[in-house]
Amino acid sequence: MDERELRQQIESLAPWYHNVELAPGVWTNPARGNYPQQRWRLIEPWVPEDLSGKTVLDLSCNSGYFAAMMKRRGAERVVGIDIRERNIEQARLVTAALGVDVELRHENVYRTCWEDREEFDFVLFLGLFYHLRSPLFVLDRLALRTRERLFLQTVERGETSHGGQPIDDFSHNDGTLAAPGYPAMLFVERCANGDPSNWWFPNRPATEAILRSAGFASVQRIGPETYACDAPANRALVPRYDDLW
Repeated sequence: MDERELRQQIESLAPWYHNVELAPGVWTNPARGNYPQQRWRLIEPWVPEDLSGKTVLDLSCNSGYFAAMMKRRGAERVVGIDIRERNIEQARLVTAALGVDVELRHENVYRTCWEDREEFDFVLFLGLFYHLRSPLFVLDRLALRTRERLFLQTVERGETSHGGQPIDDFSHNDGTLAAPGYPAMLFVERCANGDPSNWWFPNRPATEAILRSAGFASVQRIGPETYACDAPANRALVPRYDDLW
């Protein structure tokens, strides 16, 4: 389509969260500045330059920018999932304009993580953790489906120091829970930042502890609120929930 038609499509699918350049000088949401490019710059060095033969799952793909970037690196198959139908429509426009083939699904992440057992080499879990009432369940399921690496980004609040190694055992009366570096999450009962789907804000030690407890290996903070996690070395240790249903 020509520039005029492209701008009309962008307008019809507003509002946009991502600001993506679909053609020279044609952006989806200039007010967002260089996001999501700034997040991609953190992740990019941790992604192989050649993803030939690899598969990618992008949960809560929004407008599909990160999925498109993984496809541009040669991934054989990229699947983008989002619960908002408008986001999927935006992603269709973005991926078409950028000339990449991404499989897009309007789908609930819980259904995806429980019913679909397909494994992926790389998993993108960006900006979704705090929108889930049961984020640990989703991460546990993703640990079983990640063959190489998972990328996570979430909003963190509170203690920012490194969480250190897990504490094997302690008495709930010995003060450990009140220590500044202990993993903790803030729960949002009603609404945060005008969004009722915001539920959890962990501190940094909690994010790292949660990723370790899900079984991910080599949990590394690669930037503000952003992590690269290698697939579990022993999947037998990953919580499965299979005996609960």
